[in-house]
Amino acid sequence: MTLPDATGTVRIGVVGPRDVVHRMVDVGHRLVMTEATTMSLTSTSYQNYRQIPGRVRGIAEDVDVLLFAGPLPYDMAKDAGVLTRPATFVELSGSSLYGAMLRTIQRGDVDLRRVSIDSLHRDAIAEAYDECDISHAAVHAMPYEGPESALQFARFHRELFEQGRTGGALTTVDAVDRELRRAKVPTVRIRATGSALRASLRTATFLGAGSMLGEAQVVVGVVEIPEVPRRPGTDPRGAWAATELRMEVVRALRPEADRLAISLMPRTDTSVALVATLGSITEATQGFTRAPFVTVVRRATGVTPYVGLGTGATAAAAETNAERALVDARASGAARVYVRLRDGSTMAMNHGTESAPADAPMPDPRRREALATLRAGLADEGSDDAKVVDAKLAAELLGTSPRTARRVLQDLARDGLAWPVPPAAALSRGRPRQTYRLVNGR
Repeated sequence: MTLPDATGTVRIGVVGPRDVVHRMVDVGHRLVMTEATTMSLTSTSYQNYRQIPGRVRGIAEDVDVLLFAGPLPYDMAKDAGVLTRPATFVELSGSSLYGAMLRTIQRGDVDLRRVSIDSLHRDAIAEAYDECDISHAAVHAMPYEGPESALQFARFHRELFEQGRTGGALTTVDAVDRELRRAKVPTVRIRATGSALRASLRTATFLGAGSMLGEAQVVVGVVEIPEVPRRPGTDPRGAWAATELRMEVVRALRPEADRLAISLMPRTDTSVALVATLGSITEATQGFTRAPFVTVVRRATGVTPYVGLGTGATAAAAETNAERALVDARASGAARVYVRLRDGSTMAMNHGTESAPADAPMPDPRRREALATLRAGLADEGSDDAKVVDAKLAAELLGTSPRTARRVLQDLARDGLAWPVPPAAALSRGRPRQTYRLVNGR
């Protein structure tokens, strides 16, 4: 088996008909060149669906994630038991349907109000038609419900056309498209647009980055640009391109990301996602005490980003926690980086080795008093070397219940006065004991 790239590059295996695969590879190449997406592509195509299992077996060992041209080839590979890697497929609703509708109108020989459409659910079709203010009362739909349903698509379209109930067909399946053309049924292929392919490749990149980490605890980060300032010499009609600023953020983060095998990828027009192991992020943040990469971004771009980090057993769980941490970062005005751990607790870090911003909110005096009490108690017990405390010990030192002490520790972490020590792998069943390290506050 080929090992993952040491720099965190995600290897995506693209599977589909030859024409679709070529488009996906072209779009992926542009993503790498224009957005510095950390991915490489391996492609394989088929002429008929019976070839899919063999094609997938041929590349599965050399990729981190599989991306199929649609749900039908994905399901056929799944039913054949050859999906040994995380896999996803290109969604053909949304922009793909709008594109097919526009091409139908441009043809001029098919009335879009009297067509049959396969694969898509009635709700998705109705939404698109309503958005375009086109009646869909005489539009017929046959949704995709598995490989067996796809076998009926050609008959569905042909019978409606022969009965005079439709004037043409919209299909997502290349084999159906060919069969209908032979039967002289006016046909428009619903194919993925560039935006749909880009979204699918980004999803596959994220999915593959998570799978590369194996059983390690996953950390997902979101670096979001709070505003897009206009630069000298740029288009005076508006803000300079958000993608250009996002690219500067990627370039600023790239050296450290490559050193620590952290995957970087575009997330939205104004944000970047990173996927890493807990060990890599621990090193990058010097034990979750500071975030020097924020200073690097600010020096490179002149903008202080919002940063939220989340940990989890899976990339999806970590991403959810990162999004919640990002909400805290926005609320702080980018004054701190926030981290949401697996147990739901939150911690805050200052940027680099700099002191906290002057306009950062001061912690509640009661929390500072609790911190002083904890420090004094640890010093009395001779435990001041690490300043590590859990809810049980904090309860004893503060004279409260463990539940109240746990809440105090979480509040201290939220203010950046303590940080939760990521728990080691549990040696016994049950929730691992959460400890906190007290840090020097303002």
